[in-house]
Amino acid sequence: MFPIPRRFSPSRRFPQLSWAWPDGSRQQLLIAAAHNSDDVAAEAFADWLRTTDLNDAQFADQRLLVSAANRFPASVLEVPNRARLNGIVRMLWTKSRLAIGSAASTLGLLSSSGVEVLVIKGMAASALDMSGLKGRIAHDVDILVKCGHLERVITILDESGWRAARGESVLLLKARGASFRSLNFQRAPHGDIDLHTRAYLKTNPRSSIERDIWTRSTRTSFLKADVLVPSSTDRLMIAIAHGVVDAHRYSDWLVDCAQLIRKGPIDWRLVAELAEELDSSAHTAMALCYLREVLAADVPEESTRSLWQAASRSPVEYFEALLLGYPRDKHSPPSSLVRRAFKMRQNAQIKAASRSALPAPALDIRLRRVRAGGADDCPSPCAALRHRLVVPAGTSRASIVLSIGPVSVSRRYVFELNTRDRHLHRLRFRDMRGRGLLHLAATISIPEDVPTDNVWIEARQAGILPATSSAEDAAAFGPAAFAVSVMPEQVATRETVKKIWRRFRDAGAAVMRKTPRIA
Repeated sequence: MFPIPRRFSPSRRFPQLSWAWPDGSRQQLLIAAAHNSDDVAAEAFADWLRTTDLNDAQFADQRLLVSAANRFPASVLEVPNRARLNGIVRMLWTKSRLAIGSAASTLGLLSSSGVEVLVIKGMAASALDMSGLKGRIAHDVDILVKCGHLERVITILDESGWRAARGESVLLLKARGASFRSLNFQRAPHGDIDLHTRAYLKTNPRSSIERDIWTRSTRTSFLKADVLVPSSTDRLMIAIAHGVVDAHRYSDWLVDCAQLIRKGPIDWRLVAELAEELDSSAHTAMALCYLREVLAADVPEESTRSLWQAASRSPVEYFEALLLGYPRDKHSPPSSLVRRAFKMRQNAQIKAASRSALPAPALDIRLRRVRAGGADDCPSPCAALRHRLVVPAGTSRASIVLSIGPVSVSRRYVFELNTRDRHLHRLRFRDMRGRGLLHLAATISIPEDVPTDNVWIEARQAGILPATSSAEDAAAFGPAAFAVSVMPEQVATRETVKKIWRRFRDAGAAVMRKTPRIA
C-alpha cells in the first residue's frame, strides 16, 4: 500500500486526499455556486455557460446550476441562455414545491400526534428559510424520528396513503423499523419522504452521538408543523457523512457545507470530536480542505491540520476516504477492485450498526433451488401473489416449496411470511439463470403462540418500483405470482431419508450386477 503523505498538499496526486476532489466542469459549477468571493463565482458561472451546452448538462450539473442561478439572477449578472436557464430552475423548483406540499399534511399529523420530528439534510435549510428553496433542489423530505416513535410514525404514514418504495409490508416495517438506516415512502403523484432512524451511517440509533443531535437542535415551524432542526455544526457533519460516499454522484452537499460555514456559527472543536468518534477524520479532512483551498470557505487552518493528522494515523480509513471519494467512472480497473473492497467493508459496517438496533436478529431466510420433484407429493394450488399456508395443528417447523414461472429474466425474489397482525419471516432468492420453471424451497419455523390457520405468504417487490414504471421494470422488480406446497418438517425429513436409501440401494444393486462372480 502507498505510504500516507506527511502533510496535506493540493497537488491532486495520488495518494493525496486532493486526488479525489471534484475537477473540470463540476468544479467550475461548484465555484460558481459556493465560492466565498462573488467576483470569482460570477466569472466561473459565465465561463461555464459559455463553454457548455445546456442540452448536455446532467442532473448532477442541473442541481448546481440551480444554486448558481439563484445566486446570480438576471438583475445581478448577464449570462448567455438566461431564458433557458430560468426554465430549468422553474421546472426543478416546481418539483420541489410539489414534493414538499405532498408531505405538509403528514408532517402536521406527526406533530399533532406527539411525534418529535427532526428535519435533516437539504430540508433543514428549507425549514429555516423557505425563500431559499429556489437555490436548492429538494425532491424528497428527509426526517429523523426516535426509535420509540417509529411504530406510530409508520402507522400514520400508512393511514395517510404512503407506501414503502421497496414494497415492504407495514408488518415488516414495524417489526424491523429500527434496523433500517432509512425508509423511503412514496405517495402518488409527487410525495417522497425519507424516514431516517439515525443521522449517521454507522451509528446505533440509541448511541450518545445520535442523542446529542436532538439535544443541540432548535425548534421551528415548517409547513405549519412543529419540527426540530439540527445545529449548524451537526448539519455540517451530517452533510459530510452522507456526501463523501460516492461524493461526485451529486455535489450540492458541498454547497450546503459552504453556506453553513458562511452563516455559522460552527463549533470546530466539536467537529474534530465527532469526526474522531465516527472514525471519519479522513472523510471530514477531505471535504473541509476542499472547502478551504478551492471554495475559500472560512475553515480554520488549525482545524484542518488536526483532522489531517488524525486521518494520517489510520491508513485503512484514509484510503477508504480516498477511493470512495474519487469519481466511480474515473477509476482504473485495479483501483476499481480496491474501491469495491472498501465499499463492501463500509456496507458491512452499516449492516452491523443496523443489526445492533434490534434486540433479536433479522429473520431472513435464503431460499434454495430444488428440482420439480420436490413437491410431487404435495399438489400446488393455482399461482397467485398471496397464499394461506395449510399447516397441520401443532406444527412448529415446516418445509415449503414455491413454484414460479416460467420465468424469462434474471432477478431477485422476495416473499414475506406474516399472520394478520405479525411479521414472521422474509424469504429471499436471486435467480441468476432467468429461464424456465423455478422451484424454491425453505424450512420455516412457526412460533408456538401463532395459530397455524393464520399464516400467510405473499410476494413482495424486489426493488423500487414507481407508479410510472415500465413493463420491463415490473417484470424485473415487481411481485411474482407463485404456487406453494407445504409439508411438516418431520414428513419432509422422512421422505428425504427414503429417497437417499432408495438411491443407495439401487446403486448397490447396479454394482453387484456388474461385478463378476467367483467360481
